[in-house]
Amino acid sequence: MKEFIKNWSWQVLAILFFLLFMGRGCTGKKVAKTNKLIEENHVQLTNTVDSLTNRITTLEKTSISSKEARDIMESVMLDYLIYEDDLDKGKTSLSEIKNKIEQND
Repeated sequence: MKEFIKNWSWQVLAILFFLLFMGRGCTGKKVAKTNKLIEENHVQLTNTVDSLTNRITTLEKTSISSKEARDIMESVMLDYLIYEDDLDKGKTSLSEIKNKIEQND
């Protein structure tokens, strides 16, 4: 066995170093590819998050408060009651109410 090791040690070591070098080189390439993909996805996600943040900020500026929504709802309900009362009393027709609503839009 000692004779075999003495005769073939440099070949065994050369093959071992070659395999380790190839493994390290292949792993390095895989890591570089993965890092590139991660960087591309990071840029895409950052842009998406930024655009969503801008949209939310814009919506927050244009949104109304609950008091304003309640006031609008009360106004619409009052208009509905007035139209309903006029319609019940025969003061107006449904087509006239429809025309008034379309004019207000």
